[in-house]
Amino acid sequence: MFGAFPDLDSRAALTETAVVIGIGNSFRRDDGVGVVVAEQIAECGVPGLRAVTATGEPAALLEAWNKAARALVVDAAVGPTPGCIRRFAAAELDPEVVVSSHALGLAQTVALGRALGRMPGELVVFTVDVADTGHGVGLTPAVAAAVPKVVDAILAEFRG
Repeated sequence: MFGAFPDLDSRAALTETAVVIGIGNSFRRDDGVGVVVAEQIAECGVPGLRAVTATGEPAALLEAWNKAARALVVDAAVGPTPGCIRRFAAAELDPEVVVSSHALGLAQTVALGRALGRMPGELVVFTVDVADTGHGVGLTPAVAAAVPKVVDAILAEFRG
């Protein structure tokens, strides 16, 4: 049985400045890019900026960004250029198009969050095009090279 959500309007009671949510699976090569970014953000120890990881399961994402003024999400994406970084605002995500490497995309989770009143004050999504999501650990060179750029972009978003 699912637990009850105590506060369905998360914007009414925002309690933290920002959360970085790294989506992915570290045992599926480049699919772990979000996890690596979140780990590096956590190591920065920036006050007011919490970093967590998630597999992309919608209820976990809704909980992770619950009561955050800003949520910055990083996910692997299927795209033509491995290591290419893209930035989206929540309004730009089309629930009809899955840009995530996961079956149920982030856009569908955002649509669910809106319907349930469980959205952060602001949502920004960074995706990194992947080369290899097969079994194994470690990022491919192009995706690994994108990690510090995504970390810098997130820190700039947070401070900006």
